[in-house]
Amino acid sequence: MGEFATSGGVDRWVCPNDRQLSLRAKLGTGWSVHTNKIGNFNRPEHLSLEEQEQILRVITRAEYLEGVEMERIGRLVDKLDNMKKNAIGNGSSQCILCGDEFKLLGASPTFCDDCVKAVCSKCGVDTVNSSKQPLWLCKLCAETREVSSPSTYMYVF
Repeated sequence: MGEFATSGGVDRWVCPNDRQLSLRAKLGTGWSVHTNKIGNFNRPEHLSLEEQEQILRVITRAEYLEGVEMERIGRLVDKLDNMKKNAIGNGSSQCILCGDEFKLLGASPTFCDDCVKAVCSKCGVDTVNSSKQPLWLCKLCAETREVSSPSTYMYVF
C-alpha cells in the first residue's frame, strides 16, 4: 500500500497515522515524510563572503534610492506648498493660480478635472489617465498627483 517502484528500486512512502500527524504538526515537519530520508536533514550552508557582500550592496543601494526618493518628495511638497501660497485667483471668474480674469476677448476658462476650478491655458496641464483618456488638470492637482505617485526608478535595481 505505501510502496511503489521506481527506476532505482523500491521507494517507500509511509501513510502516517493520526498520532504521527499530530506529532509532526507540533514539530512542524510536514504531513508526509520520505522514510528513507528521515535522518538526512542537512544544515544549510553559510553564505560565502561574496554573497554577503552582494546582499550588503543591494541593501545599500535600496537605502540610497529611498533617500533620493524622500528628497524628491520633499522638493515636490515644498513646490506644491509654494504654489498654494501664491495662488491668487478665485477659480470661477479668475484663473485659480495666476489670477487672470476670464473675459470675452481674454483667456477662456478650462475647468480642472480634479478640483473643478477654472484655470487658464498656461496654468493647466493636459495629460491622460490610466485608461488613456485625456485629462485637464490645474498645476496644483498635477503636482498633488506627482507627490502621491511613486518614482519609476525607485524599483529598478
